[in-house]
Amino acid sequence: MEKGLFFTALTASAILLTGCSSTPPAPASAVLKPPPCLPSPLLGEMQNLSSEIVKTGGLAVIGTGESKSLELALNMAKKNGRIELARMLTARIEMLGKAFSEETGIPYDSLFLSGLNNAAEIITKQQIVGSVAQTLKYESTGHTFTAYAIMVLDPKVIADQLAKETDLYAKLQSTKAFETLNQEITAFQAAK
Repeated sequence: MEKGLFFTALTASAILLTGCSSTPPAPASAVLKPPPCLPSPLLGEMQNLSSEIVKTGGLAVIGTGESKSLELALNMAKKNGRIELARMLTARIEMLGKAFSEETGIPYDSLFLSGLNNAAEIITKQQIVGSVAQTLKYESTGHTFTAYAIMVLDPKVIADQLAKETDLYAKLQSTKAFETLNQEITAFQAAK
């Protein structure tokens, strides 16, 4: 019976003392605000590299990834870069299609121009999905790695794929839109 009484008293005093052990909340003035996020110098460097490639006519994007595992951060950066590159390719082909449509008078949503969408899909599946990062860098802050991957697509790939759409390519070759694409191809090849 003494043991039962002892354990009951011990439990009761433990419960009463736990209320005394908590610390009072800090006053609002003592709460620290996080420092403003500063842009990473490495990100700025990667953006400069990417914009130089774009200026020479290539398609280039930066993919980023963040993880506590370096390998996972690098893989996420490459994957996100491929996704962005596919978006950029789609936008580039859409712009080419709209310019072609305005020049030739063929409606943009016509079946004839479906070859452009077909070319975008094939390039994405064959070129972008398995592409390798042109530049891959990372930095660490604490226990977290942030990776950056520059993914690049040669504009010649677009022209080569469009050449396989024979009917569309024959009409496309005589337009200013295609001439612009050829200029980008030439500038990109010269910059390599």
